[in-house]
Amino acid sequence: MRSCSIYLIESGFAPEPPVFPKDCAASAFPFWGDYRLLDFASANIRKWAFTRLCCLAEPRFRSLGDWLVGRFGPDKIPVLVMEQGLQSLLQVMEQDDSELLLLYPFSQICILDQDPLSCSPDGSGSDLVRLSADNTPLDLYVARRKALIRLLKSAREALTERSAPLASLFTRILERHFEIIENLPGLALHRNSLMQLYQGNLWLAEHLGSSLLEQRIAHLNNGLAPSGEIRIEKGGSVKNCFLSSDTVVEGSVEGSVLFPGVVIGRGAVVQDSVIMNNNWVGARAQVYRSLILPRLSDNPKGQCNIGEESIIGLRQSAAVNSRYPSQIRDGLTVLGASTEVPRASTIGPGCLIGAGVTAQQLRKQKELRKGSTLVCATSR
Repeated sequence: MRSCSIYLIESGFAPEPPVFPKDCAASAFPFWGDYRLLDFASANIRKWAFTRLCCLAEPRFRSLGDWLVGRFGPDKIPVLVMEQGLQSLLQVMEQDDSELLLLYPFSQICILDQDPLSCSPDGSGSDLVRLSADNTPLDLYVARRKALIRLLKSAREALTERSAPLASLFTRILERHFEIIENLPGLALHRNSLMQLYQGNLWLAEHLGSSLLEQRIAHLNNGLAPSGEIRIEKGGSVKNCFLSSDTVVEGSVEGSVLFPGVVIGRGAVVQDSVIMNNNWVGARAQVYRSLILPRLSDNPKGQCNIGEESIIGLRQSAAVNSRYPSQIRDGLTVLGASTEVPRASTIGPGCLIGAGVTAQQLRKQKELRKGSTLVCATSR
């Protein structure tokens, strides 16, 4: 068996659409309620036989090591900070003595169902193989180390200084030079697509209690089930939903996924939506077909960030976002991380609110019509 090194790569999320803060580590980002993207990565690479495992991180993620503890076994995973971008990456690979490399970015989510050892350049005559799951291309690559070093050396001068160095490895080198795609049975849940992020989470609610879902979850977090209180208060109702730990429902929730720390206020209605960590939906608010990313700041008890009597999205709509039509369509409304929606606001279908948009910004808009985009003032 040929020696193989696995490089887990932390370069955050793509800057567009601007729904993730720049310093948001992909590995720590939540998905499927109580799980993190890190849990999906560790579940997948446990299927590989490797001689070396390490994490390559851009400088803004130098403290990543705390997240890696315990996810990949008793040994601590080394985190190598790429201070000089692709030059640092090249040096790491030149010092490696493995014949094959698996390049695995944290920013995607997939579940691989079988041992992927057959997916290598051996026997195919290829130096670079791209992997896919259920015929959906992933940013997972298996490469001959020496061939990849040659690619990096030839492309290094062509990359501008402003390029995100580790992200450029995928978008400007690997994606342009892979020779074949090898498909694996599994599930592709997210690859820089807000529609995938939304639909992948709803898959969890739709398959609740099925044997297929149990098989998927068994891969995560070493099979340990998350624990925490779920409270459905008097007057609250839940139908066809997945509720994570530490959620509170005082209103009505249907066909939705609630992440840890989410509170649905009294009289509020949530349908066909994914509401991520620590968001508080105020009393009598209405949320339809929406993806609300995590609230990253502290959530003082009793203070909602989705204002009372606000209306977000629409039950039935085919609206697309005018700025990001491929990312936000079919009536989906997206609220970026740590968005604050003031009381009695109306945000139409197909809208996008960027990360960190404040209530003050939204108050200036009496109504955000369908397909509109509003980003944080500091990110313009």
